[in-house]
Amino acid sequence: MSSIKNIKYKDNCLDKTIKQILNIHDSNITFPKDAVSKEKVHDRMATVFTGRLSYPSPRCECCGYDSVIHHGYKDSWIQLLPYQEVSTYLHLYKQRFYCKQCHHTFSAKTYYVAENCYLSQALKFAIAVDLKKKISMKDIAQRYLVSAKTVERVLDSFFEEPRLKPNYLPKHLLIDEFKGTKDCQGAMCFILSDADTGKIFDILEDRRSFKLIAYFMRFTYHARKNVSHVVMDMNAGYDSVTKVVFPNARISIDRFHVIQQLNRAFNKQRIKTMNHLKKSDPQAMKKYRKLKKYWRTILKKNRKINYSSLKQYPLFQRKYLTESEVLDYLLSIDEHLRTSYDVYQNLLDAFDAKDYKDFYERIDHLPPMLDPAFKKAILYLNKHKQAIINALKYPYSNGKLEGKNNLIKVIKRVAFGFRTFHHLRMRILIQQNLCDII
Repeated sequence: MSSIKNIKYKDNCLDKTIKQILNIHDSNITFPKDAVSKEKVHDRMATVFTGRLSYPSPRCECCGYDSVIHHGYKDSWIQLLPYQEVSTYLHLYKQRFYCKQCHHTFSAKTYYVAENCYLSQALKFAIAVDLKKKISMKDIAQRYLVSAKTVERVLDSFFEEPRLKPNYLPKHLLIDEFKGTKDCQGAMCFILSDADTGKIFDILEDRRSFKLIAYFMRFTYHARKNVSHVVMDMNAGYDSVTKVVFPNARISIDRFHVIQQLNRAFNKQRIKTMNHLKKSDPQAMKKYRKLKKYWRTILKKNRKINYSSLKQYPLFQRKYLTESEVLDYLLSIDEHLRTSYDVYQNLLDAFDAKDYKDFYERIDHLPPMLDPAFKKAILYLNKHKQAIINALKYPYSNGKLEGKNNLIKVIKRVAFGFRTFHHLRMRILIQQNLCDII
């Protein structure tokens, strides 16, 4: 390490080399001979570059008089990007100035490090770039040998939240919810995106109806009137909010949720059939185990059932059977199960063909011997009849938004959760390039 006595003597060759290594373009920073050393900093061996920051006396930044003189040096330790997993510091002696007029003292400044800060701008920028990746803030802190709180401060200072534009809303909206953080007012967060581009439009910490109405009312009537299509799940709250804030919007139920409703209804019928079998009867228990093990076969769409290739099935005495033969046996266990299966498959076929007339005609003419619980679950689709018809008529679905929800789960899982909704929201927006580095 160079002593304070010889830091004034610049070594031209070494100065140029160090500036190239550290990417310093400030001519006011100079390096003397023996500027590079190994020292123990914060109980850890580190590479230390010793330099000087000085320039001719400026006007006083307090009173503006040209009465400033040099007033010694103030040394500061500036943390740089680590090299080969070793901490690197710039031990910079900053020129002090003294104003004889107002007796104000101040230090020399450089672009390389912010005022009153001990992290170089290059280190901060590297942390900001890593915040765009699917990596936890604690891992970023370990990578650059800083604290997790430092990474949070960089997140808050380098990125600006996107500003709300009251005059604009996407013409086609996708809305959904996801699990938030503990500091959220509601249990679930609300996310909306543009159906045409797939980009996230905004993320809210609460999905309750009065909060959503208050949020959307911040937009102009013209912007809300311009929304022509909204895709959602079967949440009754979203339906009522949409009708209040979007006067011209058509509502579509995401097609996945309709299929999910049918699958769950028939799966409950399968479980009910299993539970009606007597546990004391060995033959009934065999049927029970078969219904439990081959549940995927009975839920599979008819056109995907294999009718030709043979396969060994353990619960069928390891006989070689086709998948269709296994299905026929499972359906023969209970008449109600077979009737429900026929209804289930017919509805799936009509829905996949996007024939909404056939779909609802089958719902309106359900067999009288159908199980009441299964029938009730199917008739529930009448509550969202027009929205389901719109889903079959128009090409919009929540597929793009479900992909974003999956990304959010990945970000949360990698970070082992977030303490605050603000940091979760910012990481999502940064990862999606919706926040720029300022």
